[in-house]
Amino acid sequence: MQNGRVKQRQLLILLVFFLLGVGALIYSKTAPYEHSLSALIGIWEGFYQINPNLVDSQFVIYKSGGYDGQFFYFLAKDMFVGGDWDLIVDSYHFRFHRIGLSLFVGLFSLIFGFTHYPIITLLFLFLVFSVSVFCLYFLLPDSKKWFVVFYLFSPFSLNANLLLVADSLFVSFGIIAFYFFTKKQDFLAVFFFLLMVITRELGILFLAPIVISAFIEKKWTKMALYSIPGFVFVCLVGFGLVHPPNHLGTNPLGFRDMTDLPLFGFFKSFIENGSFQFKLKEFPKILFFISFLLLTITSVQSLKDSFSKNINILVPIFGSLFVILIAEEGYWRSFDNLSRMFTLILPFSLLLEDAFKKPFLRLFLGISITLFLFLIIRILWVTQTKEYFLAL
Repeated sequence: MQNGRVKQRQLLILLVFFLLGVGALIYSKTAPYEHSLSALIGIWEGFYQINPNLVDSQFVIYKSGGYDGQFFYFLAKDMFVGGDWDLIVDSYHFRFHRIGLSLFVGLFSLIFGFTHYPIITLLFLFLVFSVSVFCLYFLLPDSKKWFVVFYLFSPFSLNANLLLVADSLFVSFGIIAFYFFTKKQDFLAVFFFLLMVITRELGILFLAPIVISAFIEKKWTKMALYSIPGFVFVCLVGFGLVHPPNHLGTNPLGFRDMTDLPLFGFFKSFIENGSFQFKLKEFPKILFFISFLLLTITSVQSLKDSFSKNINILVPIFGSLFVILIAEEGYWRSFDNLSRMFTLILPFSLLLEDAFKKPFLRLFLGISITLFLFLIIRILWVTQTKEYFLAL
């Protein structure tokens, strides 16, 4: 017990230093924009112009190069302040069922004021992430608890949180839910699985093997209980179809618009003006591709080694790998988009049976630390300052 408490204290100290480092990164990242945290939202001028009533005064607006954080902000603002369902995003049906982040942060922003939306979002994201770090710590075997540092320093979770998007929150909820699931605290597990599912639909893949197993074992109460998040998600999608906003989006996207044949997106991403081109900035993409191959091999090995022990974790991992496999070239061209696809895989791969004996997983973890360092370099020295103005 004493050693366990020391290790927990060490993790707490490491977490504090990590958060202090994150604060320094945020300070540097927002420095070109008058240190306004609203710069992290990524509001593009085009969406500001068509949603002028939803943007708070003095928020940073980019003349080009906005990002997905703006859509969570617009949805939260319209739900809690606008109320007329007049928001316009790039694809309503693609955004609406991922309502979790907007719902949670929007509620606190309603209480404290939407001018504080950026700081409220940051605090919420990193608070839930910190809780999930300790949950993963308790899930890991005693001799391997130090592997939690790979999750703490995950470039995928950090990047998602700094972009004020929901991917890291989705994974954090999943880890917390899985912790309660292993402790057989079903009501808490279902609650956090529900939060996970409404944050991102991929969370349903965690529930599928649990529900199927309960059905086979004729545990009807358990099957019904763990079916609730899926039922709520279906209702949410149905509500979005029955009560759409006044505008379905500037570029309504379907599933086929976001996908391509297996790995075609990766190879197409090197084609410019009809010819193959490789630039130094493409190197992280190669690391992502290698990571995809390593994780695929590791997952297949784990499936063969211990199907019954690993299936609850492998189903969502294979789901994430499948998303990467069929991602269209736009995802492969964007470091931010591509990194978000690995957010779930890293922490849950640590929970696979005998995971630490698998050399390919160890190599992936080494690559993740390399990408973490690259992310810091990218934020501090590579990313160029964008032209911007402040909202009226």
